[in-house]
Amino acid sequence: MKRTYIYSFLIGGRNSLSAILLAAALLAGCSKALDLEPLDSFSEKSIFSDAATLNLFVNGTYRYLRQPFSADDGLTEGMTDNAYARYVGGQLAYTAGEIVRDNGEGMTRGLWNNAFTAIRRTNSFLEQAATSKIDASILTSLGAEMRFIRAFEYFDLMKFYGGVPIITNTFQLDAKTFDVSRNSIEEVTAFIVKECDEIITVLPGFASAPKGKATKEAAMALKARTLLYAASALFNPSNDQNKWIAARDANKAVMNLPGFNMISNGSDADYYNTFNGKNQTEIIFARYFTPANSQSENTAGEGANFWLYPNSMNAWSGVAPTQDIVDSYEMMNGKLPLEAGSGYDPQNPYVNRDPRFYANFMFNGAIFYDPHTTKMTRALQYYRDKNNPSNPALNGHESRGAAFYADGASPTSYNFKKYTVEGLESRSIGSVTQVNPWIYFRKTEFYLNYAECEIALGNEGPARIAINAVRSKIAGLIPVTESGDALLVRYRRERRVELVLEDHRLHDIRRWKTGPEALNKPVMGVDIYKNGSVMEYNYNFVVDQNRRWVDKMYWAPIPYSEIQRSHNKLTQNPGYQP
Repeated sequence: MKRTYIYSFLIGGRNSLSAILLAAALLAGCSKALDLEPLDSFSEKSIFSDAATLNLFVNGTYRYLRQPFSADDGLTEGMTDNAYARYVGGQLAYTAGEIVRDNGEGMTRGLWNNAFTAIRRTNSFLEQAATSKIDASILTSLGAEMRFIRAFEYFDLMKFYGGVPIITNTFQLDAKTFDVSRNSIEEVTAFIVKECDEIITVLPGFASAPKGKATKEAAMALKARTLLYAASALFNPSNDQNKWIAARDANKAVMNLPGFNMISNGSDADYYNTFNGKNQTEIIFARYFTPANSQSENTAGEGANFWLYPNSMNAWSGVAPTQDIVDSYEMMNGKLPLEAGSGYDPQNPYVNRDPRFYANFMFNGAIFYDPHTTKMTRALQYYRDKNNPSNPALNGHESRGAAFYADGASPTSYNFKKYTVEGLESRSIGSVTQVNPWIYFRKTEFYLNYAECEIALGNEGPARIAINAVRSKIAGLIPVTESGDALLVRYRRERRVELVLEDHRLHDIRRWKTGPEALNKPVMGVDIYKNGSVMEYNYNFVVDQNRRWVDKMYWAPIPYSEIQRSHNKLTQNPGYQP
């Protein structure tokens, strides 16, 4: 694949916050789905003198809204109690409490530089557009898209770092200083909300916009999620109820948007199809892919299947579910597996569970099509032979003692099914690539967001109605009836199981300030042995004993190089000082 770049005049280093660089960017074309195929280089002058070229520049900027499938460190679930990511050093450093001022960008995937590069692109666009001869209506429309991207990046920055510098202009060559200081969380929140309110009136509606483009509904969703975070304990230590009211109203507006439907057929297949690309009725905003620009972003032909599939399917099991998240899926009678009266049998553990369990996980005995080893639908085998566990011929295909690629076996004896495409190879072969979208916003989230706000405001009735609206889409689930603290616990569990692997859990743990509860415990899996025709499940299997929580982990450290470049105008987050 040919890579091409757009350059503008550079001040400062590539990683400097004060740089003007319109950083190297892959331009994109636009079809029914936003196609991010790189095109030829253009000068800045040609970009702002031709509407079609400028549209390509805007499309290219969407690439800064990151998706997780292009690298092993993309999925944040490995930094939570939901999963274990054994290959990702930045995430392992986080869960071990070893984040310091110089390695924080390992757990954020280099967020600071990525976000401020996109912000600089937007600022330059708005400045150049002011003198462009392109039709004003086109500039206004494209400018709204760029402002959406900038607001999205500011939300990403805020949720990791808290208050960050709000920069709405590029620095001039004769500027006396490029030093900037941090704005407060309240100021960043207000900026995002103001941007969203202003562009909502300009952006097209979802029904008329190409897939992957910013819409008024996407801007409403970004505003609503931002306000939910701003009202939460980490961002709102005084528990200002007005912040919860603003969050409630914004999330209710998204919850009530017409044209988006939660899964209606009530089966685990419908839930699974939401994430494999077959059912898109819930999606408000997503990153779409094409064969030419697949999930791997054309780097190695890998995508979600490669990171999530088991070893038998020529994959890494790079992010593996924990026993903790497995045990969070209730039985069909509404009780947790380990709760009295649940009917749970630890030696037959995967029967009669919440249907979302079957949509989200691969486990011993689960039926799945193996596109690599057997090329047929079969029961998955995470067991080893009890009498001869070192004999690959007797061990299951997915086990740690498997005959094929045992090093890629799941360390917990589970794999994620969500976001995989059943039957598709784990790596691109010929013309086969993975193109199911990464979902940024879907309707169900905003029912849950709304419920959280109502709980915080003491309005339990509307909260239960919203939670049960989510549960009612899955056939057979018993309605939530709890109140008080029990309702909050039930809500948080519902959110956890519904939104697993969607980049929520890490930020929920942090904004709720439940870090010690989530990470001050080892990662547990299950060890399964086959003894004749009988399966034996051992739940005392420790995968990672090194997890611990340190309160500084509620925030990521500002990159120390940026603090130095700002001549200490940027202040560091607590706990990361030299």
